[in-house]
Order: sequence, then structure tokens, then C-alpha cells
Amino acid sequence: QIDSASRVISPENACSVTPNPNFCMSLIPPQTRTNFHDYVRFLVNKSLDQSASFSSLIDHVIKGNATLPPLAMAALNDCLLLSQLTTDFLASSSTTLNGTDSSLPNEQVDMVHTLLSAIITNQQTCYDGLTQASFSHRGHNLYAPLVNGSRLYSASLALFTHYWVPKLEPGRQLLDELKVAPDGLPRWVDKEIFRHGSGRRMDLQTVGNVVVAQDGSGNYRTITDAIAAAPFKSDGGSGYFVIHVKAGEYQEQVTIDKKKKYIMMVGDGIGKTIITGSRSVGGGSTTFNSATL
Repeated sequence: QIDSASRVISPENACSVTPNPNFCMSLIPPQTRTNFHDYVRFLVNKSLDQSASFSSLIDHVIKGNATLPPLAMAALNDCLLLSQLTTDFLASSSTTLNGTDSSLPNEQVDMVHTLLSAIITNQQTCYDGLTQASFSHRGHNLYAPLVNGSRLYSASLALFTHYWVPKLEPGRQLLDELKVAPDGLPRWVDKEIFRHGSGRRMDLQTVGNVVVAQDGSGNYRTITDAIAAAPFKSDGGSGYFVIHVKAGEYQEQVTIDKKKKYIMMVGDGIGKTIITGSRSVGGGSTTFNSATL
């Protein structure tokens, strides 16, 4: 896998594993001859530029159409958030890929693979929302960059998957297939945030531990207030911000800012800690914003 990925090849050979080889080749200078790793880096970096440009375009459309119907404005705001998340995911992937000239540890391969897969979902969710709000027709100026972005992200994912993600060997254990390590933790979890305690027990390392209780016996009465207390831009190296939500029915629209990371919410069990909301497509919300816990 590594040997084949380090061979110098043409853009035609590199792009042959993508869903749309002609589109892929149109992105790469025709005289280019390099290895698969460099082709992946090139497409991921190009994807990052595309995502940042699309975010700016959506922001421009929002600011220039203040009188749009609520559903249309909601769809655009969803797309803006999703595009910003995609930009963050691509920036993280680019940093990881540009930091090595050869192979990556399995944990980093899994993380980049997860992020590149997630941006495909982000793109489709944006498209579905714009379709619902009648923004995805061919004549609209969002259509071409949305479609081209999807093609570019798919090409990046295909190249990375084919030449950087190890092939599953026959007879490999199910734990590997599910990307779960022998200690029971997902492979993408940063092991530095866990400390081994006595025996087989693992103690969670935290940067904060708060309790939400409707009767006032905890630190906060609402989940929203507890999330507001979580730090911004945590890198996860010091641990999670843990929110224990005690039994009760919380009628809240819980949202978490994309800059608040490594938040863990723990309830008191199925049927005990319940979060409800009233958003629905029928009530005028986008599908993306009507998701419930």
C-alpha cells in the first residue's frame, strides 16, 4: 500500500480511482507527475480553498437578501454553518497530511477519513436544505459551486481512501472493522485524555464537571446554561467538559457552538433524562434544524 502510494504516476492514473476522473484531471496541471500522497494533498488543499470560497459566497447571499422568506433564510444559515464546519474539517485534514511525507498512524488515518467523509454529508445536507427552499435550481449562483464542491470533495475522499486507508485483510477482527481498539475505545479518541485506574477501570480526564438539575440541586437548571459554561476551542489534550443531566424532561432547543469541543453529556438513563423540542419541517424549520435527541 505504502510502496504503491509513493510511485510517481500521471494525473490520469491517480484520478482513475475517483467517481469522476475527467473532473479530477481538470483540476490538476496536465504536466504534473508525482506520487499519490501528493495528489491527495493537492486535492485536499484545493477543497479547503473551495470550501472557504463557498462560505464567503453564502454569507454574501445572506447579507444581500434580508427579505427572504424564513425557510429560505434558515436554509442558507444551515449551509453557512455546514460550510464553515467543512472548512474546519479540511483545515485539520490538510495540517495532518502536510505534516508527513509518507504514512500516518492508524489513528490519524481514521480521523482524516472520518472528516473527509463528514464533509460529503455536510454538502448533501446543504443541498437538501436549499432544495427544500427552492435555492438549488441550475440558474441560481449557488448551484455551480455547490455541485463542483461535491465533486471535488468526493475526489479527495476517493483518493485518500484508495491510497492512504489500509485495505481490510481477510480474517481481520471485527474490532478493527468497527475501528474500536482492544481497550474498547474508538480508535479516533485521543488516548491522552484517559488515565488508567485500578484494574481494568479507566477514569475520564476532565477540564470541568457540572450538573444540570431542574430542581436547582445542581450547578445549572438548563442544559443550555451548562453548555454556555464550557470553554471555547478546547484541544482535548486536558480532557472533556462533562455535563451530567439529571432525570427530568428538558424542553430546550440544545445547540452547541462549533468552537465548543470535547463536551460530553451524560444522562440518568433511557426514559429518565429526556430532551424535547418543538421544531419540525411542518412548523417551518429546515430538516437540519428539526433533528432531536
